[in-house]
Amino acid sequence: PGSPFTPREFPEPAEVQRRAKAGSEKVLSDWNTLRKIVERHAEVLEKRWVKKTKKKQRDMLLQAWPNMSATHRPDYEAFRQENTGRHWIGLSNFQEAYKWPYINQQDLCSRSLIIFITSRGRNPPSSFARADVEATRLGTVGHFIPEPAFLQGFTLFMDGETPETYGKLVSWDENREAADLMFSQRQFTPGHGLRVFELQEKVYPFLIKCCELILHDLVQSGSLLDDKFPIVPEAVSASDPTDTEMLPSLTLLSAEAPYRLPANLDLDRLHAILAARLSAAEDHLWALREDPGYFAETVRDWSEHRNDALPDTWGNPHPTGPHTTEFWTRVIRNVIADGYTGFETWNLLHRQVNRLRALRDKYQDEITYDKQLPEEYLLEILKFQQMLKVSSEYPLHNLKNIQSSPPLRHWFIREPQDPNTINMHIRSINEYDPHFYKLWGLLFILWKLFGLINVIDAFEQIMQDPAEKRNLSPYIANLFSDLAIFSRALREIEIYQPWAATFEEEQKVNTNLHGQKHTKAMLKMYEEATFQLYYLEHMDHVLNGITHLAMPGDRKFDYPVNKKRTQQTTEKMIAAEKNLDYFWSRFDANWKKLAKKSINDCMGDHTPRQRESGQQIERTAPWVEPMKEPKMASVSREPKSWTGSDAKDDRISVKSKQKVKTKGVGVEEATAPEPEAPARDQHDKQPTFKVDKSALKVFNALFFTPGQTSTPGELPWIDFVRAMASTGFAAQKLYGSIWQFTPTTLDVERSIQFHEPHPAVKIRFPVARRMGRRLTRTYGWYGGMFELEETKETRAAILDG
Repeated sequence: PGSPFTPREFPEPAEVQRRAKAGSEKVLSDWNTLRKIVERHAEVLEKRWVKKTKKKQRDMLLQAWPNMSATHRPDYEAFRQENTGRHWIGLSNFQEAYKWPYINQQDLCSRSLIIFITSRGRNPPSSFARADVEATRLGTVGHFIPEPAFLQGFTLFMDGETPETYGKLVSWDENREAADLMFSQRQFTPGHGLRVFELQEKVYPFLIKCCELILHDLVQSGSLLDDKFPIVPEAVSASDPTDTEMLPSLTLLSAEAPYRLPANLDLDRLHAILAARLSAAEDHLWALREDPGYFAETVRDWSEHRNDALPDTWGNPHPTGPHTTEFWTRVIRNVIADGYTGFETWNLLHRQVNRLRALRDKYQDEITYDKQLPEEYLLEILKFQQMLKVSSEYPLHNLKNIQSSPPLRHWFIREPQDPNTINMHIRSINEYDPHFYKLWGLLFILWKLFGLINVIDAFEQIMQDPAEKRNLSPYIANLFSDLAIFSRALREIEIYQPWAATFEEEQKVNTNLHGQKHTKAMLKMYEEATFQLYYLEHMDHVLNGITHLAMPGDRKFDYPVNKKRTQQTTEKMIAAEKNLDYFWSRFDANWKKLAKKSINDCMGDHTPRQRESGQQIERTAPWVEPMKEPKMASVSREPKSWTGSDAKDDRISVKSKQKVKTKGVGVEEATAPEPEAPARDQHDKQPTFKVDKSALKVFNALFFTPGQTSTPGELPWIDFVRAMASTGFAAQKLYGSIWQFTPTTLDVERSIQFHEPHPAVKIRFPVARRMGRRLTRTYGWYGGMFELEETKETRAAILDG
């Protein structure tokens, strides 16, 4: 007594049973009404709703639920407004925002309302019981809504579709399993069960009222539930996407998730996302060694996102700031360490998903709703969950330097450095700035309190505002994109009900003295991180004496690939490549002295596939004066090399002569060597794509042939997305700036990810060139594979000569 966070009431068992029975009868009665409406009028409901203007939709919503919250995640906004540090039990002025955060105008003025109506109408209330309670997490954890009632020694069963089963109070004395089911969260405490009824008693009448407003004519005629309207079965979900389809973004799918039936664990989707992200991590490592421009750009980005790069209140630089070699040693060390640890992390996560897919198939006949998962499968899920949480800590740590990024640094200031410590004191210039609070409230206040998944969701919504999006540098956007992948994977685990509700307790049980199997699984997980466990410490010493070779300030890495090819630009490119090669040769030599083996051999059994296959980086050939020849009457249609060059290529590529599989394979499989910049007519057999003029322009830029003509200009991102779709990829925006392209009609299996340009909306040529190389390494593509499709216009142009 006296604590503001103790239960407000301690009802007797008879009172709990009475309230549960009344709540069950009310909710099930309303559900049956909603079910009958949906079974008869689902199609009409959707057609009428989508035709209405936003204003009309909003008016209807407010009529069905007066004073409805205006914005997405109104509980976040309520927390922001009331965060004075003096909350008392149940005294928040925004009770509805905390209890029903998904009931808001912004989200429901869309197709989400129809999803909400149909999912609740076609599935019993018990299917949503756990999700409805979980939706109140912010209000519950923050103690902004009343604490649930408390009754010791009983479990409230929330199963079935009758008042006898949905809301059945069971004594632990009568049923020994009742306590275990409650503590493992497969069933409910009496207080949480009553909270479910409290929540659902408002949800179903609201949805019925929305239906009545949309179908007002049927209500007026009294025929809304008339048997003359046939019961229409639920429509079968759409089949696989077509080759020209742009899939809904994961941001949209996440926004719709609160209104859908809680989904199953989609390991196949996670596998595709992690495989593509692993491929991108490999390509990043490759580009750091191959492309001087990319290397210098990456180092500069990292240098711009360090707090020791900020001047202090007197305008003085940090004692070991950008004017010192020590600063650049830290930057370059972190760039390289991040590349290799990132690759290893994505590799381990991808490998773990493959294990889970195999175990899912192994135990598919043993997984039932009323039993705990098979032990082997459960342990691997818990292991995967732990891996995701550990992996997310690194980008979270790097985000602590967000205040030093160019778009945000004008909001912050660094206090003069205390010579007795390496710690820096960064403070905001104005903590009450609304832009500052919106972003930093999420990072510093909500993160630990409300969890990664919820904050990423809110962050994605903030980034829908172009003004807010401009506050993120590409470096920070990429960090959030990776966090969003971790968040997505964790979300998949959290919705794996009813078992997900038990995972927290299982983690505790399996990590005690008796959880030897779990402990061994965790140790094995860390042992597989060979590089991070045994070799990462060498990064502190490997740059001794060679940092200056990688510092970009003296322009030794200037790489004019975006300029027309002349003797001067060619020689400058060769010089930049030699400078980069020299740095890496010294780095590799130092590493071998420290580790007694090459850095790739330190990666254990997950070596980057390009190195494993013997592929070698490409280098610019010496300048050769072009021969003056008469203009040819026709243009050769023979395929260009994968760098975009023809037989007179200005590039040199040396690699294994093993043949590459035409069909792309999953990352977990042993991959054959990637295609070299091949000589004429030595390509593996590839399809020829007939594409429109816009797509051909895109692929000509991606696989551009260097020459004395001007290089292509910038490419609109949307043109690239459409070009990829025209060749048989389904495009989907994941989170942040990441887009995933999944083959749908091609004879390849592996997906590929690219980052949307940020903050610009066009792809610079140097970036397009790197994207082309990635397509070559992944699929064996080259410029000669793309031809202009024949249309009436192109046919007429050919005939006109």
